[in-house]
Amino acid sequence: MVTENLAKFIEKQGIPSSDVIIYHNHKEIFRYHCGFKDADRSIPLKGSELYFLYSATKVITCTAAMRLVEKGIISIDDPVGKYLPAYNKLFYKSGNEIRKCQNTMKIRHLFAMRGGLSYDFGTPPIRKVFENNPDAGTIEVVNAFAETPLLFEPGTNYNYSLCHDVLGAVIEVASGMKFGDFLKKEIFDPLGMADTTFDFENADKSRFATLYNLSQDKYFPAPLRCAYILGKNYQSGGAGLISTVNDYVLFSDALACNGTAYNGYRVLRPETVDLMRSNQNETKYPGGNKPGYGYGFGVRTMLNPAAAQSDAPTDFEFGWDGAAGTYVGIDPYHHLTCVYAQHVLGHGWVYTDVHPVIRDTMYKIAGII
Repeated sequence: MVTENLAKFIEKQGIPSSDVIIYHNHKEIFRYHCGFKDADRSIPLKGSELYFLYSATKVITCTAAMRLVEKGIISIDDPVGKYLPAYNKLFYKSGNEIRKCQNTMKIRHLFAMRGGLSYDFGTPPIRKVFENNPDAGTIEVVNAFAETPLLFEPGTNYNYSLCHDVLGAVIEVASGMKFGDFLKKEIFDPLGMADTTFDFENADKSRFATLYNLSQDKYFPAPLRCAYILGKNYQSGGAGLISTVNDYVLFSDALACNGTAYNGYRVLRPETVDLMRSNQNETKYPGGNKPGYGYGFGVRTMLNPAAAQSDAPTDFEFGWDGAAGTYVGIDPYHHLTCVYAQHVLGHGWVYTDVHPVIRDTMYKIAGII
């Protein structure tokens, strides 16, 4: 009955296509997809469709960076400038003044969105990079971020921003590999995530679920593009990956099982998973639309189930979501994870009306509540 109720709930939302999967202890315990892959609504969703992950990319990027921390290649307290010298001399805005930063931007600030960056890809330095080189790579573009004054001194505040794009560039420098190649070697290939990639240019476009814009309660087909894929060589650690529900759950299941995947591959140590979900921003989620949550090393993290209006008696759940409605919930105490995908931009109520219901129902399906 619980599984039927969740399926009915998802279907009643009227979203053009939805796909959800729940794993418990490496095993699938629920799967449901509904709607249509195409804008004409003639091809039923199969469950193998590709989606732009948008910000659900961030959990993968931060996990990759944590692998380098575990190996001793980087430290969370290293200066960002150790890997990207452009970040050794930063400025920030203070009212109408531009002042030199006294604080050093550290790797931990990138993880926790406390670097002082914005989410503006249209700054003059970034535009100049692409004017000079349309095929600019990750490091070249990320270095241009440092030319614009920060919003505040690093470490003094929270602002959801391009911090994880910078973290991707740090991974590239520290590993000596292109960022996407590092993800493939360290995460995607070992877990069997064959459909997860930054390479939109060579992706099979026929496999994508139609992307929509929601306006005045109507769904309008949108061009198949992600605003954060700036070029074929720029790999956005904050929002650039393409994936499927089947792929992403292999990754989230590993984190849910304290860092160990279904095939025994160790993605992270248990203590590192705990570190990722440790709150880094006072006592509540600073963004405002996730009451009961804090923000850790690249993930929302449950602090107060009652404040989050969650039926689940646990404060272990963490994860993130994406601009088109993707959602991932991970609970390493109960070895439980859920991945939900849709492809709708401008769908603000999905975060408050749909995701929490899916989160709580996964506990019911697993028999935890």
